[in-house]
Amino acid sequence: MVSESTVKLFHCLPVPTGSINDVYELQPVRMAILHNIILRGFNSMLYYSGEVQPGTKKYRSFLSYCKEVLNFVHHHHAIEETKFFPFLESKLGEGAMGSNLEGHETFRAPMASFEELLANLRSGKATWDLDGFRKAIHDLVEVLRPHLQEEIETLRPEKLRDHVPEAEFRQKEQEAEKQIIKETSLVTDLPVMFVNGDSMNGAWFPPLPAPVTLLTKYALWSIHSDWWAFGCCDKNKRVKPQFAAYEPSLENKEGTLG
Repeated sequence: MVSESTVKLFHCLPVPTGSINDVYELQPVRMAILHNIILRGFNSMLYYSGEVQPGTKKYRSFLSYCKEVLNFVHHHHAIEETKFFPFLESKLGEGAMGSNLEGHETFRAPMASFEELLANLRSGKATWDLDGFRKAIHDLVEVLRPHLQEEIETLRPEKLRDHVPEAEFRQKEQEAEKQIIKETSLVTDLPVMFVNGDSMNGAWFPPLPAPVTLLTKYALWSIHSDWWAFGCCDKNKRVKPQFAAYEPSLENKEGTLG
């Protein structure tokens, strides 16, 4: 069994302080929580890759879990590129979100390389190589993580208040929430968020009606429970001991760690 000290894992991003009831303060807080779900997903792949052996059910389940984490990453960035960033750019000015979109380009190649490797492992075209698998993830996250941090900086409340009318912002939030719920799978997408979530800073996320949460965590969980065993957390977003050292710090009001 591998221990966390034998493989390099990535620290989660600091979570900004702010009220989630304030539409402006919500933006960087929610983005940090989303981005940390992604980082935990990659950390879990790195860690549990040392506990699987080719030709076993656990191995196949692990590869399926990895695919669902990547699907979550793609879904998140598609929403940014097609809905969220265009809206903000229409308010902040042309090019305001350019660095964020350029950031997406920086990790497309290593993302594609890792996806190809994963697809070949799942199909049997590639032979399992633990070091190669971990290297592909490190190559990706080394460029992805700085981008995830930069995006949070572009959403600071002080950058948004003077440019985005509150009523319009809340209306856009409602529209986006309806669309995201429509596109989200209770069987795959939500479990990825739960087993890589944050019970300390983001117990409220994702914001779902109680019946939906119960349906996902209990009635539907067993469909792929063997996949979700590889997350950094349990189904209640409580981090497992081996990942606790990589959990986020909390920013103070000045945006510094404290």
